[in-house]
Amino acid sequence: MKNILHFVINVGKLKNIYRKGITFYGVKNPETTNDHVFRTAIIALVLTPRKKLNLEKVLKIALIHDLCKVYAGDITPYDGFLPKDKKERYQFVRKWPRLLKREKEKWAAKKFEKEYSSLKKLISKLPKRLKKEILTLWTDYTKWKTPEGKFVYQLDMAENLVEALEHREKNKKFPTQPWWEHADEVIDDPILLKFLKEIEKEELKKNQ
Repeated sequence: MKNILHFVINVGKLKNIYRKGITFYGVKNPETTNDHVFRTAIIALVLTPRKKLNLEKVLKIALIHDLCKVYAGDITPYDGFLPKDKKERYQFVRKWPRLLKREKEKWAAKKFEKEYSSLKKLISKLPKRLKKEILTLWTDYTKWKTPEGKFVYQLDMAENLVEALEHREKNKKFPTQPWWEHADEVIDDPILLKFLKEIEKEELKKNQ
């Protein structure tokens, strides 16, 4: 029980891990990973019943999908490419430069290894069965091993877009394009495509 308590305490660190990608665009009070995980789980709760998926499994994946960030932090596609100077970095992301396929693959491989190591460290002292379940669910999410894993991965992108929309409401200069492009690259689920359509309508309404 002592090891479970320490695990729970460490998971609490997600409350202090901020959504780094948002800060590149001048947001000073970004959401935390905790905020993101909670709403991803809520979206899963309300949308999964529309599909023939295992709701319990979907919710479990949604809840654990970012546990890796306890030690790995929030990793963005531009990590390793960003200028160190704050002003140059701001201008860089504003241009929304497209990364080459080989750059994306190289980044994805590094991200997976770093997050995988982080998750293993976090769950290392949990009971064997629980440790195996968490690792299996997380790998399912990252590698789309089951329909549930793929669905949560796409839910993740959808929540990111909702987050970007909220920042657009606060600041009309906030660019939602990067989040739309990420969503378009990943999301093909019919239910989530309808959800994106509603986000689009909301954004157009706010821009009028």
